[in-house]
Amino acid sequence: MAFRLFPSRAATGLPALLTGPARRPAFKVAPLIAAGTTCVVAAAQALFASPVAAAPELVDRHAVVLVNFKNHPLADAQKTHDLAVQNFFGAGDSLASYYAENSGHRMSVVPAKGDGVFGPFTIDLDDSAACETGKIAELARKAVSDVEYDRISVVFRTDFCGSWWGLGSQPGPVTWFHEGAVADKAAVYHEVGHNLGFAHQERELCPAGTLTDCTRDGYSSRTPMGAGGAKKGLSAPELLAHQWLTTQQTVTPTGSTTVRLTPLHTAGTSGVRAVDLPLNAHGDRIVIEYRIPDAATRDIDIAQGVNLYRVPEGRYDHAVMVSNAKRDDTSARGSFAAGSTPLTDTAAQLSISVERVSATGADVRIRLGADAKTDPGAALPAARPSGVRSRSASTAAPAPHTTEDPAAIGPVTVAPGPSAHGEALATTGAGPAAENAVSAGIIGCALIAVGGGTVFFLRRRSARGRH
Repeated sequence: MAFRLFPSRAATGLPALLTGPARRPAFKVAPLIAAGTTCVVAAAQALFASPVAAAPELVDRHAVVLVNFKNHPLADAQKTHDLAVQNFFGAGDSLASYYAENSGHRMSVVPAKGDGVFGPFTIDLDDSAACETGKIAELARKAVSDVEYDRISVVFRTDFCGSWWGLGSQPGPVTWFHEGAVADKAAVYHEVGHNLGFAHQERELCPAGTLTDCTRDGYSSRTPMGAGGAKKGLSAPELLAHQWLTTQQTVTPTGSTTVRLTPLHTAGTSGVRAVDLPLNAHGDRIVIEYRIPDAATRDIDIAQGVNLYRVPEGRYDHAVMVSNAKRDDTSARGSFAAGSTPLTDTAAQLSISVERVSATGADVRIRLGADAKTDPGAALPAARPSGVRSRSASTAAPAPHTTEDPAAIGPVTVAPGPSAHGEALATTGAGPAAENAVSAGIIGCALIAVGGGTVFFLRRRSARGRH
């Protein structure tokens, strides 16, 4: 078999350390642009560097700022402070440990100063202005003007803007949380994921014979960014977006072959963790991974299976999971249903099938060129499923949705947030801008343009919400 290697992080010119002046977040994430633009793969350069053995490549000096509105202070400032220290920076299960483990310790989230949590500070706004997120962030920055940081998370309590639980700029340096959301690790991982450039990871249903002309089918359930909650690691495309897989862990076959995939989050650095293939001349790519539930890793409750993602125009942080089988809420079905036929793309002359799986790996058969046409398992094109069609491969980069389906964050285990009366934060009463932007549902999300990025909303759960 033949494989193609890819250029290192250093060759891309991306920064290795986040730096910047006080009060001015310096972190920016640029989408990774795929080098290949045709279906013919030539043996060539290297793209993913070996892991750095010493210091992390990425350091996020993080500041969590607690703020009180003039008329509406935090319900329990000390409890919120302690939860923020634990869930952002704790040595156990925290934002810091989550991204350290997913990145192979190439990313480090550290307190900007002291324990990383500041305040509470009273800002010159009533909570009726809680939807003015830009103004709130500006006042929070002024409150910590003597602190140098890369990202800032602002925490407050309000009876307004109850339609969202947390939000984050994508990519960008700011996240916002209702007071109770600080206890929700899934929300914390998810919102900071938006800061890193990760979009909501959707799932699409594709008729046989195409991996591009597909319809939306919910979320992938393979990452906190795809309704997976806090007990799943990042997906292979998300790891590739920041080059958190090494040269040895990623392969690109140049001809038909069988690839042995090691479970993505298995400890150690040996074994192939992802296949990364060019799909078409528009820069779309295909990434394949194998996941198993493993309590010793970040994939605690992942569904076992091989997953296939389409990467639009080389934007790994916007990857979409694809399948010929409709999503199954009870089994969190992956790309390949039991006994399913290969996933094929006739135009790309590509066929992918799963030969066998075990606790230690999966054998994935990849057929390219003329060999894909003779694949005995290929199915005839099926009738197109109903639903919202995905972006055609020939169109521009995907535009953000103005509304999203519920539950983009996935399951949460947080208790109701504190309030002055011991009740959950209000779920109604958001200002007109938020009402227009946020879709209905228990946890919905919406996007609004803010500065140079996009802000993602997550709706909060009520006290009687599912856990």
